[in-house]
Amino acid sequence: MNIIQIIKNKIFGEKSEIVKILEKIPIFEGLNDLELKKIEIITHERSYLPNEVIFHEKEPGAGMYIIKRGSVRLTKKTETKEIEVVVLKEKEFFGELALLDESPRSATATAIGKTEVLGFYRPDFLTLLQREPKLGSKVLLKLAQILAARLRYTTETSVKGMNHK
Repeated sequence: MNIIQIIKNKIFGEKSEIVKILEKIPIFEGLNDLELKKIEIITHERSYLPNEVIFHEKEPGAGMYIIKRGSVRLTKKTETKEIEVVVLKEKEFFGELALLDESPRSATATAIGKTEVLGFYRPDFLTLLQREPKLGSKVLLKLAQILAARLRYTTETSVKGMNHK
């Protein structure tokens, strides 16, 4: 099968496992099958062994990850210890801020067991924004909505925490 046939199959064939995963991810919510297949083309599959680090806290962010199989632990170092922030499972995503900038990672991501992820990287996203501005804008708007909701939640949680002191 040559590259043209592979691309045609990706665009016009049945829904792949990856497209079925992408359509359940809030950042890609509302995209049609053709748009999801275009996103699929620029995702990268990665496999990690148990306890293998996906990325380290404070290293520059390269992109976001979607858990295809397995689970991931996010941890943050304090002055005295390492704190588990959250455990993420299949079809959840993390690292999405890296799509917007290359700021240092705020936590370390580690595979708990054998884990497969889909990487969606910033350079590919920026290229998508240039080549497919309508599609890129849809993704960017959903990303902004998700980040706004998380910021509101963090603000509410912080204010509630301050009121209990």
